[in-house]
Parts: sequence; structure tokens; C-alpha cells
Amino acid sequence: MTETSYKIRYRKGDFEIELQGDKDWVEEKFKEFIEGKIVELAALTTKAKTLPDSLVEFLKSKGDPKEHTDRITIFSYWLFHKENLKSYNVDDIERCYDETRIAKPTNINAFMNDLQAKGYLKLAGEKDGKKAWVITRTGEEYVEKMGV
Repeated sequence: MTETSYKIRYRKGDFEIELQGDKDWVEEKFKEFIEGKIVELAALTTKAKTLPDSLVEFLKSKGDPKEHTDRITIFSYWLFHKENLKSYNVDDIERCYDETRIAKPTNINAFMNDLQAKGYLKLAGEKDGKKAWVITRTGEEYVEKMGV
């Protein structure tokens, strides 16, 4: 007895999913995906956002903003998505300023606190004995809309 393989391919924009196997299993998994039950797969695809190879290029793609709050939000996005840091502190932000050869503000913590008040960052405990932050979904959306 030969086993028939069943396949469904779904494509929307840059996202594509292909399921292959037993007909009932493929249809069940596809239905779960369409209904939003397979979140992990969509999350993996979203995580794999294509970012330029360098922070300088990424900053330029976002309009090369002059405001430190915008720069720090972009740096936060970069640290989270490109460098896969779960949280970061002032030292990480200073490293981004060094990498882009932009003069650092005198009090980065003040800018971080302002961004927290705006809802773009949130506290994430401590990292290396210093206050740590993580970018929020609101902060991510703000960066994604820049330079569009």
C-alpha cells in the first residue's frame, strides 16, 4: 500500500509556510495556523527580521535621527533583535554610541528613564550591577515606523 503525501503551501508577503504529510494532519495544522494557534512559528518568523549587517546602516535606514531618545530606541531595538540581548544597560547603549561614532549624551540614564515613561522601554532588573531595560512592543513599533 502506498502512502500519499499531502502538501499545503501558504504565502503572504515575505512569509511562507509549507506543511506536508498525512492529509488529516496537514489540514489540522494548517487550520491551527490560520486560527492563530501556532504562535511559535509566526514568532520565529517575526524574530528573523532582516536587519542590516551594521548598526550604522540600520541607523541610516531609520533616517539617521538627531534626537538621543530616537537613537537610544533604535539602539535598544538593535540590541534586542540583532544582538539577541534579553536586557541591556547603559554600558551597552554607550557601546552603540561608540560603534556609530556619535557623541554620547552626558546622562544616558535620564534618556532611558524618559523612554520608559513613554512606554518604549521597561525595566528588566539589573545587568552587571546596573539598571537594565528591554524594549517594549510599543518601542519596537515606533522604530519599525521610522524611515518608512
